[in-house]
Amino acid sequence: MVMDLSNEFWIDELQKIGKVGIFSFDMRSHTVTASEKGYELFGISGRKMEGTKDWLEVIHPSQRQELSSYFMEAIKTGKDFDKEFKIVEENNETERWVELKGKVFYDDQGMPEKLSGTIHDVSEIKKSEEKYKKLYIEFQEKESLLVSLINSIPDLIFYKDINSRYLGCNKAYENYSGMKEEDIVGHSDFDIFDEEEASFYREMDAKMIEKEEKVSYEQWIKYPDSREALLDTIKTPYYDSEGNILGIIGICRDITERIKKEELQRKMEEETIRLDKLKENDRIKTEFFANISHELRTPINVIFSALQMQEILFKEDKNENASIDKFKYIKMMKQNCYRLLRLINNLIDITKFDNGYFSINERNQDIIQLVEDVVLSVADYIEKKGISVTFDTDAEEKVIAVDTEKMERIILNLLSNAVKFTPSGGKIDVYIEDNDSDVCIRIKDTGIGIPQEKLNMIFERFVQVDKSLTRNHEGSGIGLSIVKSLVEQHGGNISVKSEEGKGTEFIIHIPCKLAVWEASTKNTGNTQISDDFIEKINIEFSDIYN
Repeated sequence: MVMDLSNEFWIDELQKIGKVGIFSFDMRSHTVTASEKGYELFGISGRKMEGTKDWLEVIHPSQRQELSSYFMEAIKTGKDFDKEFKIVEENNETERWVELKGKVFYDDQGMPEKLSGTIHDVSEIKKSEEKYKKLYIEFQEKESLLVSLINSIPDLIFYKDINSRYLGCNKAYENYSGMKEEDIVGHSDFDIFDEEEASFYREMDAKMIEKEEKVSYEQWIKYPDSREALLDTIKTPYYDSEGNILGIIGICRDITERIKKEELQRKMEEETIRLDKLKENDRIKTEFFANISHELRTPINVIFSALQMQEILFKEDKNENASIDKFKYIKMMKQNCYRLLRLINNLIDITKFDNGYFSINERNQDIIQLVEDVVLSVADYIEKKGISVTFDTDAEEKVIAVDTEKMERIILNLLSNAVKFTPSGGKIDVYIEDNDSDVCIRIKDTGIGIPQEKLNMIFERFVQVDKSLTRNHEGSGIGLSIVKSLVEQHGGNISVKSEEGKGTEFIIHIPCKLAVWEASTKNTGNTQISDDFIEKINIEFSDIYN
């Protein structure tokens, strides 16, 4: 049934309707007829609005064109209309949203006659829609932020339903599984991993669901790119509002680097303990060497003194033949005492080097004269061995700061080595070069030489080139180590050149420097050798028997 809203009866009846207004728009007279609620909702104070005032004026300006086109289309097609729009009340102070529903009526000739329908205030609904739309946008933004945050976390994050089927995961878990989240969702571990691994995951899920408490475990896993990592995994249940368990949330943290650091830390601590033990052992060994060296030196000196006294007594013996035999054995005993003293002195020096107590007393000295005097002092001894010795230099004088006693010891040790390893008929050359910034001392022999593979070992402590049980030459293997330390104490360096079967050359570089406020000392060329220096020679050459 179609209501004719121009009939006063229907108008009176419509006025009784409070929530929905009813209207009719006469297209010929451009007159709006409505129920009281309809006028109220249109925002029209009178019951009629004549055609002189376009009823579209009650519509918000921003929608007038749109609404006019909409109704023109409805009139043209005859379709029912259903449109929401804003209206402006006469005071222009408030805006309301209304919903217009109805249809187009035509006359007998098919010409549009009127628009009739209902008008409904939807302002509150629109407000609610705007509110929920805003909330929805905010929710989407927060959800996007949360997703971005979760995906930025390097930990593997996933969640499953009560049947252990995946509901979602983050990017880190995608990298581990080798699948995208949309491909993971709805699948179980058996669809993603091998059976053994999947069975283990399912077992942990079941354990967590059964106890309804979190479970944790560590496990080595392999990524699709074959990279291995140790994961620390925690699985915990999540619940609905009534406390019923809905599923599983899992977080897997890569602890590979942490474990490696802990292992490295453990090894470092073990190494520190080991080094501390080694240092303690070295300290004990050093103290032992120091103590035993001093303990040995005392009886050796007593024996040596007794031999010297016996030698004096033998000199007074009138039996010449008996004295000669006695002197022979005394000489052998003295030489072995010198050998023991040399070994003890070397052990004491090693102890000083290791404990940082060794020092040198530098004074300005003519290094050329010093080395020449040492060579001349042992020349007769060397020549008696059938070995020729020569000394040469490219400068007559060079004053530098050296420790005279230590430098004599260096030269004597290298000369004794040269004699020891040079057969009769060979020769030893000592040559000094003045290089302005340093003085170079070369001691070269024509002895047996050193194998190339042994050259880098000869300055190491307790190392001998000939390690056979029946060594052809005596020695403790610490002499050259001490020589190297003495040279370095002067700020210099020592090196060696050798060819097996052709000889060896030791090269020493001592920097040219002067001791502060120290007057230079020049040897006058006096060939008188002191008893103290003779004893040094005897000690350094004690390894060589006549």
